[in-house]
Amino acid sequence: MSSRTASSRRAPAKRRKSSRSSSAGQGVTQWIVILALVAGGIALYDNRQTVMKQVAPLLKDDRPSVARTERKAEPRPEKSAAPVGVAKAPVPPVAVGEAKAPVPDAKPAAASASAGAGTALMGEDFKGRFYFCGTSGLDNCVADGDTFWFSKTRITLADISAPATDKAACQQERDRGFAAKVRLRDLLNAGKFDIEVLKGQPLQAGSSVMRVVTRDGRSLGSILVSEGLAKPRLAANQSWCP
Repeated sequence: MSSRTASSRRAPAKRRKSSRSSSAGQGVTQWIVILALVAGGIALYDNRQTVMKQVAPLLKDDRPSVARTERKAEPRPEKSAAPVGVAKAPVPPVAVGEAKAPVPDAKPAAASASAGAGTALMGEDFKGRFYFCGTSGLDNCVADGDTFWFSKTRITLADISAPATDKAACQQERDRGFAAKVRLRDLLNAGKFDIEVLKGQPLQAGSSVMRVVTRDGRSLGSILVSEGLAKPRLAANQSWCP
């Protein structure tokens, strides 16, 4: 009686132990499956290029596209056939007996500041940015109150004579010469100007060409004369010293 009671009491303990072991086994199995899936995903990612090459033929769509079908359905334009036995005559570039017209230049020659140099430096609507000679080279610069360089040409104003600066006879002449130099630069930079020839004057004197520079019909040299910075070139007294 006592032995049966003891065995009956131990039996539930064995059942509890077996249930715990089964649940533990199921948990281990789930972790193994999860680890296997993770490892498989990593291996698939590392070998994705090889897998895509193997799977690509299976995913290829062999069905013809709509665009290809439409291209095949479009009728081709029929070429106009020339009459049999008649050859198409070539078209001559120039009529027989006529000379071929000359081909015009890509850039027609124009009277501009760059084209006009030396004795040909004459015309209208010239323009440039002027500085003082020695700081910008001998082009587009003012040397004295009556001399400047333009289009690589030394131009002397034919209608006036300005005070000297480097070879001034006195300090008064030198000071007025610098003032005339600055004023001439400002007048040249004020806008477009015309370059003309003074009647009765030589076109060239020494290394300079003799020209009259005007704007709106008025000589820039006459402006310097009116401001006391220059004198007419034909004036008898050219001295600026007292």
